[in-house]
Amino acid sequence: MIKYIIDKFAEKMMTYNKAVALLSEAGIENAETDAAILFEHFAGVGRHTLPFRKDEEIESTELISALERRLSREPLQYILGEWEFCGLRFTLNSDCLCPRPDTELIVELALKNLPPRAHFCDIGTGSGAIAVSTLHFRRDTTAEAFDINENALSAAARNSQINGVADRVKFTKSDALAENFLEGKSFDAILSNPPYIPADVIPTLAPEVLLEPHRALDGGNDVLIFYRAITKKASLALKEGGFVLYEVGIGQARDVAHIGEENGFTAEIYPDLSGIDRAVLLRKI
Repeated sequence: MIKYIIDKFAEKMMTYNKAVALLSEAGIENAETDAAILFEHFAGVGRHTLPFRKDEEIESTELISALERRLSREPLQYILGEWEFCGLRFTLNSDCLCPRPDTELIVELALKNLPPRAHFCDIGTGSGAIAVSTLHFRRDTTAEAFDINENALSAAARNSQINGVADRVKFTKSDALAENFLEGKSFDAILSNPPYIPADVIPTLAPEVLLEPHRALDGGNDVLIFYRAITKKASLALKEGGFVLYEVGIGQARDVAHIGEENGFTAEIYPDLSGIDRAVLLRKI
């Protein structure tokens, strides 16, 4: 099907209505929105003008190339090379998870719970969405952000510059499962959105998600391994009264809360906008 669609692009002209039809045919749910975003970003056609230009032939090789990539189910975020999170702009590469609205809850809770002049860390920072957003909205804080992937760290560093917080964050390549992880460190809070999707669920995910970095998604056969490892280390790395704040997968909140309680933390569970338990806050007693 993709070859057939590409052949139709040979003239390098495209209308909005045709783009919507092709995206719908490819199984993309939000075809109208995606088409509008691509027309605006790559052809300069403002979304507010599209209702009057739906059948206008637009010539743009960049637009056609972007449409072809979206039709192959590449995430829109990677095609644009950027995405909005917490109202801020984040650049992305294929080694970063695409920032999701659910994760904004972690930033919201961090902002409410961080003490004045806090020093916190973000484990598995990816694009830096959590760390950079928190630093942006709390100008009195500093942070260290960890990731095992150098390309993701490069994107995060770039995003810290774009959003004006580069002077208050250090980016470090590190493995959260390593024995010496966080050794000698001291934080007021530890924030993390670790891999939490069960290995046997990965093949069932949407085509777009399968193109995101598996290492940042796949929690393996023991989907709680990162929560156990980080929580154990947090008991030593946190200052008195400090907290760990996790994003968790569906049905995992109670188990993660129990891990915290076993390690001497109190636990609070928070739902996302869909009512799904999405965040667990563990506070050091």
